[in-house]
Parts: sequence; C-alpha cells; structure tokens
Amino acid sequence: MIKAFWEYLFLGIFCAVGVYPLSAQEVNATVKVNSSAVQGANRQLFVSLENALHTFINGRRWTEAHYGESERIKCSFNLIVTEMLPSGSFRGELYVQSHRTVLNSNRYSPLLNLRDRQFEFDYREYQPLDFDPTFIQGNLTAVIAWYVYLIIGLDLDSRSSLGGTACFRQMEVIATGVQSYGWSGWETSGNNRSRYIMAAAFNDGSQSKYRQMWYDYHSGGLDRMAGDIREGQEKIASSLVLIPLLYKQRPESVLILLFGDAKLHELVDIFSEADLQMKQQVYSVMNEVYPTHRVELNKLR
Repeated sequence: MIKAFWEYLFLGIFCAVGVYPLSAQEVNATVKVNSSAVQGANRQLFVSLENALHTFINGRRWTEAHYGESERIKCSFNLIVTEMLPSGSFRGELYVQSHRTVLNSNRYSPLLNLRDRQFEFDYREYQPLDFDPTFIQGNLTAVIAWYVYLIIGLDLDSRSSLGGTACFRQMEVIATGVQSYGWSGWETSGNNRSRYIMAAAFNDGSQSKYRQMWYDYHSGGLDRMAGDIREGQEKIASSLVLIPLLYKQRPESVLILLFGDAKLHELVDIFSEADLQMKQQVYSVMNEVYPTHRVELNKLR
C-alpha cells in the first residue's frame, strides 16, 4: 500500500492542489450547509463553514486543464450536518452533483449524483481551509478535495478519451494517504461505495472500457444531437452495450452504481421520442442492470 501511495503521488503531482495560479478555475460550485438538525450549536460556525468551503472549492485551480470562465463545471455540494459529537466533531451527509454542457445547445448533462452518508469532520469557526495531498491533516478537506477531483475527472473523461486519468490518480493518492487515520468512508473493503474503492475502480485498467464508454456516450453521442438527433441517439445506444457486459463481470461494481444514479433519468428523456425499436433496445439493456428502477424505465416501453 505504501509503495502504491508513492507511485500514484508522483504520477498525480501535477494535479495537486496549490500548484497553479488562481485563474481559470475548473469548477463553479454552489455550497450549502444545513445544520437545522443540530440543536444548541453556534449557527455562525456553520455560516463560516459554508463560506470557507465555497472559497476552498472555487478559489483555486486544481489541475493543469484549461477551462474558460463560461466552461467551468457546474456542481453543487450540499452538506447536511446531522450530529455534533461529544468530541466537538460533526457528523453528516454530503450530496454532490455535477453537470456538463452539451455541445451547441443550452442543455446540461448530469455527470455525478451522489449521496455520501459517511462524513465526519472537525471545524472551528473562521478556520481557513487548505489541502496538501502529501500532508493530510483533516477529513473535511480530504473528502472535499477528493470529490473535486472526481468531478473534474468525470468532465475530462467525457470530453477526451481517458482525459481524467490524472485526477483519478490523485483521488487514489488521497484515499491511500488517509488510511492511517481510520476515518469512516475510506474503507479498503466491505463497502463498495467507499471513496477508496471508487478511486480504485476508476484507476483499474481492466475497467478502462467503462471510461471509453463514458467518452463515447458524451462526445460521440450527446454532443452530436444538436446536429443530428438520430445519429446521437444511435451512438449513445451503442455505447450502452458495455454496461450489461461490465455488470455480468462485476455486478457490484461501483461504476455501475454511479452510472445509474447519474444517467437513468437522462436516458429516459433522450429516448422518449425515439422510434420503438431503439426504445426497446435501450430498455432491454438498462432493465437488465437496473431492475429496481423499472418504474422510470417503463416510460421507454
């Protein structure tokens, strides 16, 4: 594990926080902190936390990727603080979503729709937030930085084949670096929604076909729909064939879960006006993998 940590550290160092000047930031995030469930807490502390997180996420460049001001990734971080622990720490849930623009349209495509139920953190009022992947000091910034890299990596992968590799490797650096602290949500086994396992999945060469599918779906399919709806739909439908193949190989893959959480509603919307044959093709593929979403998928029948 230690050897892998240093290997990924050097591979991902150019994606590290704080290396780049504060211009052309990649993300345009809205941040909300809801503390209504915590009784007797200092409300100003949570206002301070919300402001600090907003600055931490939006106020720096995270990678070498170039984003114009209008191209910044729209995303949201909603933190629901559920408990104040006797130690003074906090426990809560984090909802993270991100979208990308679709070429030549005013449409946004969802890339991430995730609920993280295992989030404990420390914070003092007016505490400035910073992060160094080589010297992790707190779970708050480690988790948030990890999600920022996931958001940027998914966006870059959707725009160029395997374009998000540096960000996904940086996620694994963080997930490995926090192991000695024993924080929840970073387990190396037994929890396929853990941040460690998610990072490992995106860096697993045997699952790189999923990332190629992600690129084909967005750049080959969605981005063509403004010029030719049918051509875009066909490319998306053909890209989806990979999903049941991955499901058969690894039915518990977190990549399958992440895709379903982000994309099923969009797929129903895209193919609701397609011809019957294409609808049935998409329904058959998706229903095999996501039978618990049958109510939503039945709109394609």
